[in-house]
Amino acid sequence: MRIGIVGGGAIGLLYAFHLTKAFDVTLYVKRKAQLQLIGDNGGITVLHQQTEETREITVKLWGDVNVPEDDVIIVAVKQYSLPELMNSLKKCSKRQSVFFLQNGMAHIDLLSDLINPRIFLGVVEHGVKKENDFTISWTGKGRTKLAHYPKPLPEPSTVDFTEKWTKDIINDFPIEICPDFNEMMMQKLLVNAIINPLTAIFHVRNGELLTNIHYKKTMAMLYNELSLFVDKNKRQETWEHICTICERTATNWSSMNRDIQEGRETEVDAILGYLKKLAISRGESVPITEFIYEAVKGLQDMK
Repeated sequence: MRIGIVGGGAIGLLYAFHLTKAFDVTLYVKRKAQLQLIGDNGGITVLHQQTEETREITVKLWGDVNVPEDDVIIVAVKQYSLPELMNSLKKCSKRQSVFFLQNGMAHIDLLSDLINPRIFLGVVEHGVKKENDFTISWTGKGRTKLAHYPKPLPEPSTVDFTEKWTKDIINDFPIEICPDFNEMMMQKLLVNAIINPLTAIFHVRNGELLTNIHYKKTMAMLYNELSLFVDKNKRQETWEHICTICERTATNWSSMNRDIQEGRETEVDAILGYLKKLAISRGESVPITEFIYEAVKGLQDMK
């Protein structure tokens, strides 16, 4: 079974490294320089705790691919890079499956254009930092959650993929199949909506949102406003989950904070922007969310 991973960022490198232990994996990157560096350095290197391991990987330029022929295509680019990939993904056949691993939920609006392939949505709970074009630091071991979209019955090729993942590498790289994509993704979206923008604005590591009483109050204010998207019976549970994620990733810099500091575009539109539009569509007012959104956009424009 052939697995194609699109995107040479931190997530793409992490998944290529681990999945190549069980599958025939090809990593598709955008830049020739990255392709060359991965080849020259013997593959992808992962730093984890006190260990360092390099694994060989097949690498190709995405621009050289007209129609991806892999059985399973894992899309690991940032949310804002998806539109330029859609023309190629539209050409996928019914025998293929496409997995989307983006933050936020704005990309769901693009999925209606994919008529043939089986679609999965994923949530990444790992902590990972890109050190260079061929090296990443795996800062926190988590899980990959997957759900069918909208809710199709799996066919043998898809079952084989998830079963082989579960059988061969689940201890090193856990996977969980979820029955409801919306509940799965909304929970992760709320985690990202609270932690990422606030750590970007305050320029702090995740854990400081809990240890600084004023930052934690800001967290609570934003969550209280966004809790309109959470079942009333699960609001306390969801808040505790967000705090737990903060605690588990206490020493990590959020991806949005790193994007701001390194002058890159953030995913604030796919995260807070999506929730802001969803609230407006429901006739709800979310002034704190709008303020945080505009603050991040302002920081982004300054870089």
